[in-house]
Amino acid sequence: MDFREAPARLRALPSYAITLAAARAGQLVVDRVAELGVSKAAYGVLAVIEEFGPSSQADLGRRLGMDRRSVSEEAVGLEHAGLVSRGPDPADSRRNRLEITAAGRDVLARLDSSFRAVQDELFASLSPADRAELDRILALVVAPAST
Repeated sequence: MDFREAPARLRALPSYAITLAAARAGQLVVDRVAELGVSKAAYGVLAVIEEFGPSSQADLGRRLGMDRRSVSEEAVGLEHAGLVSRGPDPADSRRNRLEITAAGRDVLARLDSSFRAVQDELFASLSPADRAELDRILALVVAPAST
């Protein structure tokens, strides 16, 4: 889809441009992570566990905005791939807790590199100052509204 060919009333909506940009970014990410044999959700899951330590599936879901079933399916796939270990949470045996493995850290490092490359490709037409401004503005857009 060429943005310039969309009707003017759509091009005038920032949300339309954001939707198209998100779709393009999503496809770039899917293409890159497929090379590593993981889903794009794996990056978020591994990043949360690496940064915050062993996490329950419920905590992962809250931090990533994923539903319980999606987190569970992702956890099974990551466990089968040897990227996380999964076992009962010592604080609550009814919950599963995930820990990143050495192989998971290796894949996370490769995903970091892939995601940086996607950012560079997606925003190649922007100057460093424009990218910083876009980051600032998007952070404002996605931040919860103040009450």
